[in-house]
Amino acid sequence: MQFILFLYFGESRNLLGADMFYYSSEEMKQILEASGMLSFTNIALLLLLIAISWVPLWIANKKTFKKNYVSIALLSLGIISFFISSASLLGGRSDNDEFVANASRSKWRYFFNSNLSNYVDEHPGMLAMFHKEEDTKVLDTKFPFLKKEDTKDFLGTHLQKTTKVPNLVILVIEGLGHAYSAENGYIGNFTPFIGKLKQQSLYWGNNMSSSGRTFSVLPTITGSLPFAMHGFLEQDTLPDNFNLFNILKSNGFNTGFFYGGHSNFDFMKKFMDYNKIDMLIDQEAFGPPYKKLPEKGGESWGYEDQAVFSKLLEVQKVQQQPYFHVLLTLSTHNPFLINNAAHYEQLFDQRMATLNLSAEQKKWALENRTQLVSVLNLDDAMEQFFESYKKRADFANTIFVITGDHAMPEIPLQSKIDRYHVPLLIYSPLLKGPKTFHHFVSHFDVAPSILAYYRENFGVKTPGQVTWIGAGLDKGASAQGDGIGMMQSKNQLIDFVRGNYHLSDGQLYQLDGVFNEDVASDNAKQEVTKRFELFKRKNKLFYTEKRLIPDSVYTNYFKRTGNR
Repeated sequence: MQFILFLYFGESRNLLGADMFYYSSEEMKQILEASGMLSFTNIALLLLLIAISWVPLWIANKKTFKKNYVSIALLSLGIISFFISSASLLGGRSDNDEFVANASRSKWRYFFNSNLSNYVDEHPGMLAMFHKEEDTKVLDTKFPFLKKEDTKDFLGTHLQKTTKVPNLVILVIEGLGHAYSAENGYIGNFTPFIGKLKQQSLYWGNNMSSSGRTFSVLPTITGSLPFAMHGFLEQDTLPDNFNLFNILKSNGFNTGFFYGGHSNFDFMKKFMDYNKIDMLIDQEAFGPPYKKLPEKGGESWGYEDQAVFSKLLEVQKVQQQPYFHVLLTLSTHNPFLINNAAHYEQLFDQRMATLNLSAEQKKWALENRTQLVSVLNLDDAMEQFFESYKKRADFANTIFVITGDHAMPEIPLQSKIDRYHVPLLIYSPLLKGPKTFHHFVSHFDVAPSILAYYRENFGVKTPGQVTWIGAGLDKGASAQGDGIGMMQSKNQLIDFVRGNYHLSDGQLYQLDGVFNEDVASDNAKQEVTKRFELFKRKNKLFYTEKRLIPDSVYTNYFKRTGNR
């Protein structure tokens, strides 16, 4: 078991915990095969380890010990060894370096603790006698996230006035982390086109995703929705909710989702079916001349980014009716196999020669060459996409939102916050001019600000009561707000940011103006912990009630818009 857990970490740079039980057997099969974990070498090593482990047991079975002490001692030593990490033997681990910290942890102990914690969370009555409930009057126990919609129109001040309702396209880039897509990233900028786009966009360099995996990005960025127990989309039945898809569709937008893989993965299709989108384009909709990503272990994640970008341009014709689409890419996913790899490897070498990288950055880049080559491929695919879009008549009236779903864990994370540190750009020919923002924002802030813009400038009807976690892009995760929770995986709600403080698994860190973080003093820990506990309590109440908003609020809104 320890070998399997170690192998998973070695391939994905993620610790495996109870989240493995929240993927279907088909999803697990695809993950294992596409990442190459089920290779002949790995299986052979596993069988060899099983054989080596079995031999002493076979010998012991043949030999009878006169005393039970020897058997008990050997058994105890074996059990204890499961929970001993290299950090315990070698003198601790770096709390600041996320990769070193995880590498030195006992994989079995983490797996055991994760499942134990998950079981307790799902059976809260077990420890109820040990916890004193706080005053429940401060919360609406039926609808803990419900609030009046009061998001200010922040984007309208940065966009030119136009009589025609703009189209909206959100590009969610798999694994696009700040470390390798920004000049001040700890590896350097390996996205030259995105770098140029930043200079023509509204750009937030201190933006956070809501999770360390893809599972939460769609409900977060389109609906500013809470997590429930294991991710919003993991619920058996999705509770009524407001999001960009159903609100914009009810106001006359065509809606669509574009993805090169299977849309059933992470229950994305369930979300699209709930929102009754007009166009769902996934792996089944592609064919020649579009190309799949190369296979590993007989499995491919799906179609390359070039195919998905081209498909959107193909099926979305120029029209009078406004449209809203979300596109999720794939090519920068483990195992980072791409078509025309030799060309992008050459681009990598050229980039290394032209970038003014420090010795440390060069070391990082060379050690993660395969991942960064796939990033250059993605960047080139995006450039081709925008060059083609500029030739269309509807380009001049389209707003693009570009961000990453999370940073790549396969590129070692320097700090706890790096997992969530992703760029956020809003690009459009309608922009009055570019601007860079330095305050902290997150994916939770995107939908509230977009809807405020359409409401105030184009009369789009939006709900009067909402359940946004985010406060909008003008406020973000400021100390004046409630703060935002972030899930590392489907069973780990252990990160929380409010103001310039980041609470991660009980340890408080302080963030500087460029998202570097150091262990903070305990002076602010009580307040930040209190806010995080309130967030988790709201989230648990929502999950228990299985309702976000009153039926009357939901049905009356769609009656008012004449849809749904």
